[in-house]
This record gives sequence, C-alpha cells and structure tokens, in this order.
Amino acid sequence: MNKREFFETINKIDIIEILADLVKIPSYENEQAIVDYIAKRLRKIGVEYELTDIEPRRQNLVATIGEGAKSLIFNSHTDTVSPGNMEKWSEPPLKLTRKNDNLYGLGSCDAKGALTAMLVAFEYIASEHFSLDGRLIFQAVCCEETRGRGTFAEAKKGIKASYGIIGEPTGLIPMIGHKGGLGLEITSFGRSAHASAPEEGINAISNMAGVIKALDMLSDDISSRKDSLLGKASLAITQISGGRATNIIPDQCSITIDRRLIPGENIDDAKKEIFDIIDKEKKNNPLLDVSIEQKIGIEPCSISPEEPIVKIAKDSIYEVTNEKRDVSGFQACCDMWCLVRHAGIPTIILGPGNLSMAHKVNEYIAIKELYDAVKIYVAIALNFLR
Repeated sequence: MNKREFFETINKIDIIEILADLVKIPSYENEQAIVDYIAKRLRKIGVEYELTDIEPRRQNLVATIGEGAKSLIFNSHTDTVSPGNMEKWSEPPLKLTRKNDNLYGLGSCDAKGALTAMLVAFEYIASEHFSLDGRLIFQAVCCEETRGRGTFAEAKKGIKASYGIIGEPTGLIPMIGHKGGLGLEITSFGRSAHASAPEEGINAISNMAGVIKALDMLSDDISSRKDSLLGKASLAITQISGGRATNIIPDQCSITIDRRLIPGENIDDAKKEIFDIIDKEKKNNPLLDVSIEQKIGIEPCSISPEEPIVKIAKDSIYEVTNEKRDVSGFQACCDMWCLVRHAGIPTIILGPGNLSMAHKVNEYIAIKELYDAVKIYVAIALNFLR
C-alpha cells in the first residue's frame, strides 16, 4: 500500500466522532476520564500503555509501538482551560457542533484536535501492523495548562527519543520555537485607616500606582526586543486587586505580571529587570513595602531549522497538502521546553487549528485540517521509522 492509499483509508475513519467524544468529557479540573477513554481504545487494539500519576485524577498515558534505536514522540495534552461563562458560547462548549467546514467546542483547537489526530495516527499505524524500524511513542499528558507539569514529569523520568512533535494549534505549520513565560504576583502592603482621615494610613493602592507606572515604562523597552521567528518580547500587567471597602484606606494591593521571553532572554535576567524597577521605586517612596511571588517560569525554547525532524516534517506536509510550508515560531508557551531543555530531544510544534482561537469562547477547528493532521503525523512517522 502506497502513501496515497494510506491517506484514502484515513479519509474513511470517523475522526470527528472521536473528537466529539473527547470534547464532551470535561477536562479543565481533572483529566482522568480522558485518560480512561484513550486507554480503552488502546486496549481494544492490543496496545499496552503506562500511566504516570501527577496528582489525584491527573495522569499521563504513554504507549509505545515498534522496536529499534530510532524513536519519535507524539505528545499532546488532555487538559483545557475552563469554558468560563457558558452563556457566552453560541453552542454548548462540551458538545462538538459542526457548522459548515468547522467544528466548535471547548478544546477543539487547544488541543483536543491535535490529541485526536495523534491518537488516530498512532492507532492507524498500530492497527495496520507496519514494520517500524524504531519506536513510535504516544504521550497524552495532563497539566499542560498549569506549567506543563505532565510532560515535565516524563522528561524528569528520563524519557529518551530521537525526535518529538508537540501537538498544538499551528495551522499545520512546523514551528521550531516558542516564547518563554514568567508570571509574577506583586503585593504592596500599607496601613488601613478610616477614609475620612487618609493621612493616618498608608494607601497600598496609591503606592502600587507608582510601581505600575514604572513597569509600563519597562514594558515599552522590552517590546523593542524582537526575534525573527517569535516576534516581540512583552510585559503586561494582567490583574489587579485591592481594598476592602469604600470607606477604608486599603492596606493591600496585588497585581500580576505576564512577561513573555524570546530566545536570548532568560528567566533570571527577566526577574532582575523587574526587581531593579521595584528597588528604584522603594528609593523614591520609602513607604513602599512589597512582596514578589513567582507563579510561572518557563524558559524560551528553540531548535535549529537544520535538525532532520524539520525536513522530515516539511516533506511530509508537502506529501499531504502539496504545499511547501516554511518553519515559524509559536507565540505562546507549550511543552516543547520540557522535551528540548530537560530531555535533550529535538522537537517541533505541529498541529491543526489556529492559535488565535485558543482560550476563547466559540473555539473551533477546521475539519480539513483535522484530517490532514492525521495524514501528516502518519507520514512523518513512516518517513522516519520505515
């Protein structure tokens, strides 16, 4: 059977039904039911798997087929963000809804579409009993939306592979890097007093205002730093809270900072820039008293465009789509850093869907991309492991 015949066979698989099954399973508080669903499918075709416990009702599932020195990882995540206010969705978020050529539902784009495509590709190769010159490893990981703890756990276990593919929405463009992410919470402390006598207190919100102004100036400087694939570095103040009542001088105010890093930057230097700004504000305002807590710390990550997996992916995409697609960079964070930085596995990011739809109401994925993704994953695996 040649590749075209493979692709025609894949067209007959009801991939939409599998995605519908995954979308209807809520996985924004725990992912156990998703793991159970995948495990049942793999048992049905006689594929063994291992489970890694991350925390209660949050597990990774890892399955392997084939033998040999070469190996390729398919990795995508089982968790989604919360749907938020469900009334804002035009259709129920936990029901896959077809409209014209698109499929709507929570996680359809980020990243149950890629998860489904990788699962179907893995099952197809296993069921057809291809003679593989190496191992194909399927990782359905939890906790990606909470600092990549699922894939990080697999990396720390010492998993090894020749190459990896992270299934995220890239529009089926191979991406060779992603931005880093630093999340900080800064809290200013004051002294409460009756609002009729503000001079008797220390206003934590007013003190935080000076910090915010200084951080906005730093943001302007940071945004001038650019990477050819990943675009601009950034700093944004994303949340603020403080005060207890209209008639009380606030004794506490907190903000959160989202700092996106590009290759060439690192977490330690990014933190130092922010700490230096705070120290300068303290000198200007002796009443400023703050604490800083790190919530997220993911380094930026990239691989060389000359890595063999990049050419294999580009050639495989051309086989399926008859289009030449050059590499790009992933604007958000993903689990690539776990495989590259902590396991030493050259890894690309590749999957169906548009990142602009992630974490939004009325999230959707194009049906054609979903089917093309399965074919591309199959082509990459067979081109490398046969």
